[in-house]
Amino acid sequence: MDFLRFTGPLLLLLICFSKQSYADLFSATQHYQQQNFSKAYEEFLQLSEFGNSDAMYNLAVMSLHGQGTNKSLPKAYAWFLLASDFGLSDAKQTAELISQKYTDKQVLNDMYVALKQHYAFDVIATKYFPSEFSKPKKSLSKVRDHQPNYPEQAIRQGVEGWVWLEFDIDDTGAVTDISLIAAHPKHIFSTELINAVSLWQYDTDKPIKNRSLTYHFTTFKGKQYKTAFQNQRKQYKQSISEHIDAAEQGNGEIQFYISQWLQSNDYNASQLLKYHWQDEQAAQTLLFAAAKNNFPLAQYKLATGILSNDINDPDRATALNWLKIAAQHNNLPALYRLGSILSDSQNPEFSPHIALSYFQKAAEHDHFRAIRDMCLLLKTMPAKSQELKRCINTGLDIDDSHPTLLLLKAEIQPNNALSLKYAKQALKEAKSRKWSIKAISAFMQTLDPGALN
Repeated sequence: MDFLRFTGPLLLLLICFSKQSYADLFSATQHYQQQNFSKAYEEFLQLSEFGNSDAMYNLAVMSLHGQGTNKSLPKAYAWFLLASDFGLSDAKQTAELISQKYTDKQVLNDMYVALKQHYAFDVIATKYFPSEFSKPKKSLSKVRDHQPNYPEQAIRQGVEGWVWLEFDIDDTGAVTDISLIAAHPKHIFSTELINAVSLWQYDTDKPIKNRSLTYHFTTFKGKQYKTAFQNQRKQYKQSISEHIDAAEQGNGEIQFYISQWLQSNDYNASQLLKYHWQDEQAAQTLLFAAAKNNFPLAQYKLATGILSNDINDPDRATALNWLKIAAQHNNLPALYRLGSILSDSQNPEFSPHIALSYFQKAAEHDHFRAIRDMCLLLKTMPAKSQELKRCINTGLDIDDSHPTLLLLKAEIQPNNALSLKYAKQALKEAKSRKWSIKAISAFMQTLDPGALN
């Protein structure tokens, strides 16, 4: 009763992760160990919003002892019962001990009912627990492929990793506007994959937005690398052990990265990690744990995995809830994806002005696809013509020959001569990139039917 869950020693992680700007179970526990009880209580309370049962248990302990909150046996009782509702059986036993010593059972029950209004399993599960952790995406075949190079230095050093990209596909099947979402390690494989994917072409005549790809660069090749793997195993042993400890203590970022490693059997690291996580669903379980531990990238990954184009999908609302939580952390992909969904008039969530606010937040950090789509949205708002001009110029400052932005610039010119000038630039660049020229050609025909001859 006197100890928090997952209150182990602090770890020196051997991988350099980002400076933490979110609360997870690990950081909240650190605040508790440092006797910063008010901060710890605040963070545990935030984690409880997502159904984090360990955080609920810890709130019960702190309520029991008056740490970061007023001492309250009824509140401790209620939090222990809620933790039990989310699967912690020992929490129920502690709640029963409190009940035996507390004479007014009605007060205990009233507190439990009050907290259940917000933290009951059914309430939280409806908002954040998907029925499936990933939805099948439309299969697309490629008519042009190009495999990324594995950097020679990375091979020599035995460096492995993954890169997560998102991109659009135009009506010719060409890949356009690639966004780097995340990569590990940073700056090793990203350029190689982006260069390769930019050459891909899919078999489709309809544009597709927000295609997601996680590509794994692995050196593990079975017997061929058996000796090298045994040597690496010794080097990895301590690091792997520390990462396992960190994940089990609720470090959301570590949980997320391990979930990515476990997606492939071919990593040397994943071979070792799977000695500990042997469940076939371990990658999804850790991703969900990282999301509940408030790691924004995991929340975004979870959301995009369960988001489908079926507007009647019961998990659609869950996906949007996770996107909104990630966006609250200023996660740029989440801000952009929300803007993309809300700006689509075919979606029931269509809300162009709210979409614009999401695009603007992402655009402030030079998220190019957000800038591009913000310009396209502003084009539909006649009262925002000056904002559209600024938006186009901002995008062209990043990519001064982007066909879509050049076409937009052509469309807002005061006379046909200037419009034709920018449209021709857009056409030339689209052909150079092997992107669709359909929209540009149609616009040029309205200016001058002979312009394409």
